[in-house]
Amino acid sequence: LLCEGASMDQIDKASTKFGMPMGPIALHDLVGTDVALSAGQVVATAYSDRAEMCPLLQDIVQSGRLGKKASKGFRQYVGPKGKPADDPEFAAFLERHRTGTREFSQDEITERLFLPMLLEATRTLEDGIVSEPAHVDLALLLGIGFPAFRGGILHWCDAEGPDAILKKLEKYTDLGKRFEATDSLKQMASGGERYFSLSKAG
Repeated sequence: LLCEGASMDQIDKASTKFGMPMGPIALHDLVGTDVALSAGQVVATAYSDRAEMCPLLQDIVQSGRLGKKASKGFRQYVGPKGKPADDPEFAAFLERHRTGTREFSQDEITERLFLPMLLEATRTLEDGIVSEPAHVDLALLLGIGFPAFRGGILHWCDAEGPDAILKKLEKYTDLGKRFEATDSLKQMASGGERYFSLSKAG
């Protein structure tokens, strides 16, 4: 998203407006861009069909921009409390990896942040990694600060409706498998079902 033209503020705002405690850009800087890169390498190795490394992240880590602990990462951190601020020096890194300059709506940013998360949640059920939808939602509520008022990622899917989720995913088919609807989600939509109800929705 960042390399395609969305701003850091837009990305973080879409996440916090959805209900997350902070946006992904701020989170990367807080935990350390080097830590984020290491975690990303593990994920990309394990799920190479739908996860790939971010060259921009690799570039800023190699340059020593390790986030708030180094006073600069995606943003710079100034003053005794490390207040985040735009860093003019970051523009050069972004330009090296820019793939577009188009405008993004907040809805599109929100969908691109959370639809892949939803699909991975459905895969944990399909693969038998987790036995109950409630366990998935509880893990996200307690583990990553998923907004409690939404109930969890699968509750969010129920609220939107699996059929509506499929329509959202259709817009992003060119982005690869990470936006490819899973079989279980398709079955839920075709049957008019919900993750937290055995009855037909209607």
